[in-house]
Amino acid sequence: SRAGTRSRVCWKEHTILNRIRMSPLRNLSRLFLALAIPAAACGEGTGPVPSSVAEIGIDSAAGPLIRTVTVRLSEAAPVEVTYGATDGSTPVLTIAADSAAIEHRVILPRLRAAREYRVEARVSRPGERALTRNFRTGALPPSLAPIRLFTTGQPSLPVALIEVVGGTQFTGLLIVEDGEIAGYIEVAGALFGSTRRANGDLVLLHPADGLLVTRLDGTLIHRLPQSGPGTAYGRIHHDVTATPTNTVLFIANETQVVGTETVVGEALWDWNPEAGTVVRRWSAFDHLAWPADAGERSVAGNWLHGNGISFGPRGNVVMSLRNADRIISIAPDFSRLEWKLGGTTSTLALADADRFFGQHYVTEPALGRLLVYDNGFDRPGGAYTRAIEYAIDTQAGTATRVWQYRASPDIYSSLVGSARRLPNGNTTVLFGMLGGQSGSSGPLSAVEVTPAGAVVWRMTVSPQLTRLYRVTPVASLLGEQPGSFAGR
Repeated sequence: SRAGTRSRVCWKEHTILNRIRMSPLRNLSRLFLALAIPAAACGEGTGPVPSSVAEIGIDSAAGPLIRTVTVRLSEAAPVEVTYGATDGSTPVLTIAADSAAIEHRVILPRLRAAREYRVEARVSRPGERALTRNFRTGALPPSLAPIRLFTTGQPSLPVALIEVVGGTQFTGLLIVEDGEIAGYIEVAGALFGSTRRANGDLVLLHPADGLLVTRLDGTLIHRLPQSGPGTAYGRIHHDVTATPTNTVLFIANETQVVGTETVVGEALWDWNPEAGTVVRRWSAFDHLAWPADAGERSVAGNWLHGNGISFGPRGNVVMSLRNADRIISIAPDFSRLEWKLGGTTSTLALADADRFFGQHYVTEPALGRLLVYDNGFDRPGGAYTRAIEYAIDTQAGTATRVWQYRASPDIYSSLVGSARRLPNGNTTVLFGMLGGQSGSSGPLSAVEVTPAGAVVWRMTVSPQLTRLYRVTPVASLLGEQPGSFAGR
């Protein structure tokens, strides 16, 4: 290609100049070289030294919204890759590859459909010029093209990861920015939870295939199969989260005979994808009792229905048990329950007006604070969904409401949904059910609200999507940061 030829010329020029610097006739030689090799042959930009970037390769095999850039250098060095739409319709982003290597492979996240992009690569040291190439993204596939995301306001974090449980044509993970789809990983059937590991890899929970560790380009790296012959764990379901040591904690059914009944409860398992090991960490049968810790919706075949786990600031795990209308805190060493909230055996007192019903997700955003997505399923006196925050006082044995968000007018989302606390103190709340689905009112929407309850961002989704599991706002996907092109 013309760009490839230009880069090879630059690499040769760089090599020749290095030799000239060692020559006793270097002044005459430099003049000859300036006449023989035009500066334009090295692409855009000028600088005191040539570019050490010999070539940029762009791979589009992973789909219309993902590109892998291969940067080859004339000598081993760290590199920076900067990219953005040429018409200015997307942010300009920079990814830094810090290791010193001759060749770097960099995945470019957050691309938009049908755009012309400029990509620059340069060695991360003063005086280095950038080598530039352009590429064009493809159109969205038919499963995504009809989807519309209507947004107002501005979110605090630019990117939203949306787990799609149900849709007329698409299920899987959507990456959304500025009200546009900026990436996706399609999963056949449904997506019942996902998490991001420290290196940016994604873990997806698939009802049939189990846990799938993938890169953003869709490459499958590791897989833990769904339960079956030879697996110690039961059916994997409803949630998965990365641990502080970068292993993966997940919920799986566990079945035991209690008296004359066969009871299906829950266990937490720890998976190390690299080592291929799976170890049970916690069992409901060791810390809760059937039927004393059952709820109104509990049956022997689905006692607790765990549907959310997350790590608290002390390393404890908070877990949502929907069928028991209960949340528990598991000690960091998994040896005991620290407290139980909700239900007839609650260890924390809770006012009737502040009870949650059929909740879907829970986090402990700060020490002694509990944030719950309260679906309001079978709520006495009327159905509505809210995010509610409690102050937990284990010494006094109380849980006291300190904050809540209810939409106006009320929205009822009978299933799924999430409430996520952001670093600036705002909260992103997802009402994840399309109107008419399982009695839900709709609209299928997400909002970011301030502690005072003011809505600063709102997203409403067109009916091609019917159930959204959770929304997770993030600042970046692979460490990309706001950037600028050379000379701009």
